[in-house]
Amino acid sequence: MKRYLGFFFLISFFCPFFLGCSSGNYGKLKTQSESDSKVTQRELINNWSDYHIWLSHRKDQLAVIVFDPKNDDRKILVGSNWSKVKDQEMWTEIVKANTTSDGDFRLVYFNTDWTTRVQEILGSDNQLYGFVIYQESAVEWVNVKLADDSTIQLSWQAPAPVGGK
Repeated sequence: MKRYLGFFFLISFFCPFFLGCSSGNYGKLKTQSESDSKVTQRELINNWSDYHIWLSHRKDQLAVIVFDPKNDDRKILVGSNWSKVKDQEMWTEIVKANTTSDGDFRLVYFNTDWTTRVQEILGSDNQLYGFVIYQESAVEWVNVKLADDSTIQLSWQAPAPVGGK
């Protein structure tokens, strides 16, 4: 009986993080298919001034880019250790250092470049809050939690470094 109660507790606790099971206070990330893509990486790069852009680094390497549209009443909150793109010069440097010759983002972490396609950040009612691109090996799990009716809080967990360092 204790084993089943422990299993139930684990499922209840981790379900919102991994599966988006909770419809209450949690949102989700949804990878856009090529056919129903609302926005491409190149469109995000070119239209950068339409967004509040937040950056998260791991070991001085860019790991996560969040695009929060300026023209809506919804807001995305990130941790205090994130940096915000302040001007075109900063954005140009970020793009130059982290894109391929084809113009797509290539975020490298621990010598891997498993960069996601553009993912939608959705509220519990599937309302679009923004977009995110991240380096898959730099992020172990993502928590998308509703802070209030118009605000989402993003939390990221970095995996343990290879070799325990």
